[in-house]
Amino acid sequence: MNSRRQWFVWAVLAYVVIIVVVTLGLRHLYVGARDRLDQALGDRLLAVATTLAASLDADQVVRATWADSTGNLCRELLTLNLEKQARQQDLAEISLTAPDGIVLASSRADLRSGEPNAYWDLDPAAVSLALEGVPSATRLFNLQATPQKSAHAPVRDFDPEFADEFTVAVVTVSGNQDFFGSLAQLRRGALLTGALVLLVLILTGILLQRVSAGLARYQARLRRQENLVAMGRMTAGIAHEIRNPLGIIRGAGEHLQTVLQGQGIQDPVAAFIPEEVDRLDRILRGYLSFGTDAPVEARPFDLRPALRRGAALLEKELARAGVEIQHPEPGGPILVLGHALRLRQVVLNLLLNARDALNGPGAIQLEIRRQGRQVRVVVRDTGPGLGDGDPESLFEPFRTTKEKGSGLGLAMSRRCIEEMGGTLTLRNNPRGQGAEAIILLPVHE
Repeated sequence: MNSRRQWFVWAVLAYVVIIVVVTLGLRHLYVGARDRLDQALGDRLLAVATTLAASLDADQVVRATWADSTGNLCRELLTLNLEKQARQQDLAEISLTAPDGIVLASSRADLRSGEPNAYWDLDPAAVSLALEGVPSATRLFNLQATPQKSAHAPVRDFDPEFADEFTVAVVTVSGNQDFFGSLAQLRRGALLTGALVLLVLILTGILLQRVSAGLARYQARLRRQENLVAMGRMTAGIAHEIRNPLGIIRGAGEHLQTVLQGQGIQDPVAAFIPEEVDRLDRILRGYLSFGTDAPVEARPFDLRPALRRGAALLEKELARAGVEIQHPEPGGPILVLGHALRLRQVVLNLLLNARDALNGPGAIQLEIRRQGRQVRVVVRDTGPGLGDGDPESLFEPFRTTKEKGSGLGLAMSRRCIEEMGGTLTLRNNPRGQGAEAIILLPVHE
C-alpha cells in the first residue's frame, strides 16, 4: 500500500510538472508570436504615418494653426484629405495635431478641431519622440476592452534662419479592428490548444488511475484466492484429523446422556456435549467451504428478519457485558438473493468484532438503508476505531489483532457477502468515535 501511495504521489507530481511545462510553453509561444505580430503591425502603421506626413504641405499645416478664415479653410481641406486617406488605407483614425497637443484635423468625429488630443496621453513617450522628429509606434494597449495601437510621424518644415528643420505637427495613424483580428485569433488558438492539451492530460490521468486501481483490485483478489487455496488444502487435511475425534466425543456424550436418563438424572450439561460438537462440526464445514468453491443455493429472503435473528442470538450476552444494541427502525421487506444462514453468521461475526473492540460497556448500532437498487447495512460501534492502518489488511485470512482470534471471521464474512454479489468494507466512523462495517447488497426485484 505504501508503494502504491508513493507511486500515486509521484504520478501527481509528474502531471503537475507536465501541466506547468505545457502551460509555460504555450504562453511562451503566444507571447513570442504576439510580439512579432505587434512589431509587424507597428511597422505597417509607421510606414503609413511617415508616408502621409511626408506628403502633407508644411506651409498648409502651419496656416491651419491660424485662428482666421485662412486657418479654417486649411483645416477643412486637411480634414477632407485625412478622411480620404483613412478610407483608402482602411484605418480607424488619422489625425493631425499641433505640437501643443491641439487637434488641427481628424478623420474621426470625436476628435474635433481646436480641442486637445486626449489620445496623446496614452503613450507620451512615443509622442515625445515624434515631436523630436523621430517616427515612433505606441505600445499595444487596451482601450475600453478594445486593442489599440498607433504610430506618430512628424510633419517637418525648414527654418532658413537657423538652417534647421522643426516639427510643425504630428500625424497619428491608428489601426482598425482588422489590424488586431490576427491577435485575437492567435489568443483564441493558444487558449484552445492549451485547453485541449489539459483535457488530454486529465483524461489520460483518469484512465491511468482507473487502470491502476483495477490492477490493484485484481492483484488483491488474486492474493486472496491464493490464500484461500492454501487454506483449503490445509483445512482439508485438518478436517479428517478433527472430525473423527469429534464423532467419538459426540457418541460418548449421547451415551452419557442415555445412562444418566436411565438413572433418572436430568443433567443439562450432558445435553450440551452433542450440541457443542455439532456447532464445532458446522464451523469446521464452514472453514472447508470457505477454502473451496463449493456452490451454495441462493434464494430470495427478507433481509430484516435475518438481521434481527442474528442480533437476537447475542443480545443477552451483550447486555451482560454492558453493551446496548440499537436496532434499525422497522420498515417494509427488503429482498436479497443469497443464503440467510450465512448472512446471519456474517452479522454475528461483525457484532462479536464490535463487542471485542468495545472491551467493556458501550453501544452497537445496526442500520439498514435502501439506496436505489442496493441496500446498505452498517454495524457501527463506539470503540476506539481501526487506527491508522489499512482496513483492507484485516480481511486477509489468518490475520488477527485478537489474542484468541483465528483471523478467519472477516475473511469468511467478506467471502459470503461477495457470493451474494455485494461488498463488505471497514472504516473509521466519519461522524464520531468508533468503527463501521458496511455491507452493500443488490436488492432482488
